Amino acid sequence: MSPFSHSLLLTLAWLVVLAGFVQSESNLLTMLLDGNESAWQRLGEETIPPEQDLATLVDLAGKLARWVPRSFLKEQAADTTALSQGKVVRLEGTVIFATKLEEIYRCTMVEGDGSTSELFLSLVPQAWQLDVSIQERAVAFGVYVKSFQDVPVFAAPSIQWFPDTWLGNLGFDVGSFDQVPVNRVTEVEKNDENTNYRSFKFTELDVEPFYGLLRAVLAAPAGCLEEEAAKLSIPVADLFNRPHETRGKPILLSGTAKRIVPTPVLDSEVHSLFGIDHYYQIYLFTEQSQGNPIVVCVRSLPEGMPVGNSADFSEPITVAAVPYKLWVYDTSEGQHYAPILVGRSLVWHPKPVVKRQPPKSAASFSFAVFCVLAVVWWACRFWARRSSNYTAKRQ
Repeated sequence: MSPFSHSLLLTLAWLVVLAGFVQSESNLLTMLLDGNESAWQRLGEETIPPEQDLATLVDLAGKLARWVPRSFLKEQAADTTALSQGKVVRLEGTVIFATKLEEIYRCTMVEGDGSTSELFLSLVPQAWQLDVSIQERAVAFGVYVKSFQDVPVFAAPSIQWFPDTWLGNLGFDVGSFDQVPVNRVTEVEKNDENTNYRSFKFTELDVEPFYGLLRAVLAAPAGCLEEEAAKLSIPVADLFNRPHETRGKPILLSGTAKRIVPTPVLDSEVHSLFGIDHYYQIYLFTEQSQGNPIVVCVRSLPEGMPVGNSADFSEPITVAAVPYKLWVYDTSEGQHYAPILVGRSLVWHPKPVVKRQPPKSAASFSFAVFCVLAVVWWACRFWARRSSNYTAKRQ
């Protein structure tokens, strides 16, 4: 699986740049607006509605999404007291209204203390209804722009969505699934090589949903995935044929792990946001998978469980996992597709150890031969004497 090296390099580069701005006490807005003083001054005018500065807000939100790592915003975030232009704030509450204005979304959020904020974002979850009253639990890292009619206005790259579902309640941003659509193999356009494989590969777009899902299931209470899987009873075939329908719905799998590979995570952004530095890829074969592997990623293994990828590697396991997407990987025989799932841990069923009898020593073998020969010798003498007595009687 790709270690997201491109994302890592981009993140490191921007962290260096942003660190320089923090040390020089420059304003984040100043940097993102490229020193455009007129735009800066206009944004600061509290009498001007933010809708009249949509072009600037679109540019600002877009640059936050493309250039500024979320780990940086998280580290710089402060509370909403003593707001100043350019300050990064963590906003948590309920979005009660969302609408689209040209190329940007405007959301009204009510925070836990009852205060209201207006957010201008590049993206909102696709499942949200626009221009109607909604109640969506969300978190955003926004840059304070100004206040308009005593309501603070923020620009943000996106918003995290935590619906009242078992996965949302585990702290997983369900909206991050939108970044990586699920495709079936039959939907691939064979004439377009890029379309063929990019959506099935792992790219920088997978960072948020994949590692977010790995962290969420790791935080799940013991038995949570198994209980949810028992309610759903998803057929294994649906992992291959209906990946768009199974995503996010736990399934319980039992079979043989033919390969278990430790996978280090090199991306510092992942370390900062999700606290994940490694996981294990398990290539699992079940009776229903018809000789095709199901790749399950877990953070830990049972104590004493071996890892490996040799031809004779074989370990029986049971695991509850959440489908993520259909993945393509390269082998010596070409491209292969497999559903990739995320689990918390697994149950290992070690094979019973067959106790072999110790080999007989040479002395034991010699003694046995001696006994056999002695019996044969005694039998021969017995029959010889009996024959001799019988002959004597007849004479």
